[in-house]
Amino acid sequence: MEVKREDLSKIKVKLTVDVTEKELKPHIEKVYKELAKNMKIPGFRPGKAPQFVVEREVGQDKFYAEVLDSVLLEAYYNAITQEKLITVSRPDIQVKKYAPTGGLTFEATVEILPEVKLPDYKKIKVSRKEVKVTDQDIKNDLEALRERYAEFKEVTRKAKSGDKTEIDFEGTQKGAPLENTKAEKYPIILGSGAFIPGFEENLVGMAKGEDKTFDVTFPKDYHEAKLQGQKVTFKVKMISISEKILPEVNDEFAKKFGIFKNVKELEDGIRKNLDEVKEMEERRRLEEEIMTKISEKVSVEIPETLAHQEIHRMWHDAEANLQQSGVTMERYLEMSKKTKEELEKEMEPDAQKRVKIGLVLSKIAEVEEVKATQKEIEKEKKSILASSGNSEEVKKQLEDYETEHQIENGIISKKTIELLIELCSK
Repeated sequence: MEVKREDLSKIKVKLTVDVTEKELKPHIEKVYKELAKNMKIPGFRPGKAPQFVVEREVGQDKFYAEVLDSVLLEAYYNAITQEKLITVSRPDIQVKKYAPTGGLTFEATVEILPEVKLPDYKKIKVSRKEVKVTDQDIKNDLEALRERYAEFKEVTRKAKSGDKTEIDFEGTQKGAPLENTKAEKYPIILGSGAFIPGFEENLVGMAKGEDKTFDVTFPKDYHEAKLQGQKVTFKVKMISISEKILPEVNDEFAKKFGIFKNVKELEDGIRKNLDEVKEMEERRRLEEEIMTKISEKVSVEIPETLAHQEIHRMWHDAEANLQQSGVTMERYLEMSKKTKEELEKEMEPDAQKRVKIGLVLSKIAEVEEVKATQKEIEKEKKSILASSGNSEEVKKQLEDYETEHQIENGIISKKTIELLIELCSK
């Protein structure tokens, strides 16, 4: 087999591969045997019909199409192995010549990993910031816990900011009801900003059972186009008013969490948790700053395939985050007045940056000879399986070679980042 290489760019290669008639023969024989053993041909035992008979039964076009599929796969793999190429895309294969007695010639165009020339990254220095948990931090967390465990008690006074209310309301324009502007016993916390500007403010001062009519103008960027900038008349009835009661921070409050006996233990637990969070945030900041500074000194062409793969990952991450907030991607696109293509275009610069950082990190791991041991891989597998509740589906996925390879790469990346933080932070 003869291979000619043409570099179309730093990241794209065209291989012209010539396969001789002699090299085709094993593939012809393999396809013949595979087809013959499953065919029932009058006058012949299974697998014993001559090749010309098998060709006639299945049709020459189909027979030699299967031969082509077989030889292309092996020849392409041998070609990229011979040229020592690390490919990142599926090959675009064009058959130029193919005849059972004349051999095969095909061209394969494929994207490859670019060569990354590293700067002297050990000279890059980033200053560590002191991680400190203040008394105010603890106070803020305690207040957040009080808010989370707040109770509401119905009152007879007029509504004020911070109260939880239930209202009936309906929106009209020129006396005609508007779609999606009507509800009964709708809960709303005054001052939360959950409604359009001006709506909640009109509820302050209302008494239980009181009716009120007022106009509100919808924002110009409101997600429903037909209501953008429109003045709508709302008729509202106050159904109930409840006052927020915040719990006292005492030993009984601390015991609610099951692991603390008193306020002192609760505060110590908050301090420890905040310290861990701030340490993690500082490590992420160091990692991002170090990798950004290194990658800024690297000039490399990003393969289109890798950029598209990263955009695909970013898209699915965004979709998952939106779902946690109860919003679909379709709804988000509608609200933001963007198309899928426009959003992907916006993601492109970040995707390019992420791919570049990944390539740089991979090269540093190679230079520093960072490896993942089988013990580390197995430990990570056990952790993933445990976090899934020992799911049989996850267990099966972890047995897959590709999954193990991803886990290995993840460990290598993590160890490389830890090494860089040690080398580059001061």
